[in-house]
Amino acid sequence: MASAAAVVSLNVGGEIFQTTTATLSRAGASSPLASLGPSSPSAPHFLDGDPRLFAQLLSFLRHGRLLAPSYPSATLLAEARHFALDGALLASLSPASAFAPLSLRPSALLPLTGRVAPSAVALCPSPPHPVSLVAAHGGVVTCFDAALASRTSVLTPLPAVDSLAAVSPVLALAGARDFHGVHLCRFSDDASAGCTDPNVLSWPGSPSATVLSMATTTASEAPSPPWLFSSFESARRNSSAVVVFDLNSLSPVVEIGRKEVFGADIEAAIPASKLAWLGGHSLLLAAGSHSGPAGVVGDIRLWDVRASATVPVWEVREKEDCFADVAASDALSAVFKVGAASSEVFMADLRRLGNGGGVGLEPWVCIGDGQKAAAAASSGRKERNGCRIECYCSWVFVARGADVEVWSQVGLAPEAGGKKVMRRNWVGSELSTKPKIVSWAFGGSRMALARADQLSVEIWDSATAAIGANP
Repeated sequence: MASAAAVVSLNVGGEIFQTTTATLSRAGASSPLASLGPSSPSAPHFLDGDPRLFAQLLSFLRHGRLLAPSYPSATLLAEARHFALDGALLASLSPASAFAPLSLRPSALLPLTGRVAPSAVALCPSPPHPVSLVAAHGGVVTCFDAALASRTSVLTPLPAVDSLAAVSPVLALAGARDFHGVHLCRFSDDASAGCTDPNVLSWPGSPSATVLSMATTTASEAPSPPWLFSSFESARRNSSAVVVFDLNSLSPVVEIGRKEVFGADIEAAIPASKLAWLGGHSLLLAAGSHSGPAGVVGDIRLWDVRASATVPVWEVREKEDCFADVAASDALSAVFKVGAASSEVFMADLRRLGNGGGVGLEPWVCIGDGQKAAAAASSGRKERNGCRIECYCSWVFVARGADVEVWSQVGLAPEAGGKKVMRRNWVGSELSTKPKIVSWAFGGSRMALARADQLSVEIWDSATAAIGANP
């Protein structure tokens, strides 16, 4: 409890607030809030502001999260700029619409405790929450608040975390390929005290199953309540399924695409190692691949969860130039892959993929070097290339070793046909000298990167320039 000497009374637009000097100091040295000293309710400091918005900002300074219901991001940002909050705080409140990939710049390097490099990172979806960071290193999951100023760590029983999802500033989900169940990581004493919810979510059909991948919906997306999608594989590796959980009740809702391995025919039942939710299309992307003597073979499926749990709306078997990674974009209405043999980027338009997926038709269009892709496909290369691909807003990001490239959709001039094409650029510069990227995440105006053998997480932000230009 704060001493009376540290209590600050504020009159904001005619409404009295009480807080502490420590809380106000989190606004940053440039903010007039940080310089306010103790005062009594009879002689409060007067601040010219909206008391409803100030209540949100004060909660943000205290807990790193906003009160519910929240106000539009633009309105809160304007009030935060009015009080000259620290740039990191402003960036954490920035919506996805403030994201500009070509303006991304390194803004923070967050060291992690222990001797294990991070294996997975996740950013809390925004809205309704400010963008906080979660990082897994060994069996530890650490949450940084939205201002990246304080951290809370949770020790899990997992030897290492392979899958990580940030649900809110006080809850993350962790899974591993060699340990059963999805483990709940609660970062708040309030969230843990008296909690009767389970600490582990399991596949009802195989409670000892391990986790290959996870994806979540956000509170602003359909369906309601929000869902967790988790890809499970049985301990004997002879069966798999995607299980949907209600994130409010933490109970299973439906099982999707159960597969059984009969004999040695592993390729007939490849489990999903990549999941992505397309909220605008109400579709779940599930993809998985298998590397064998004949090369890399994989399956990509799109599921309408509420229509059928047994028959996908579209599927394709990948053989010649199977994918190293797959992603999907709501904004671009497309699925993207990086070829395992060619390392080139391919695009499949969702609007041309009907029921059955146009069986017999090639869905992919190479948006990179088509000649290189064709040569690689015919060369019979069998190894994976380690490339990663992810979609955020209307951009497609590809990680090649240490480098990050971004693909954007641009419209050609009328005299050139006026159609839209994908164009490539690079994020940052001189990244090739750094270790390769092992995990990444996007949220708000931020990109988080974890690199091999580095005991830290890089934060890149595109809101800094915008904040400086809009005082």
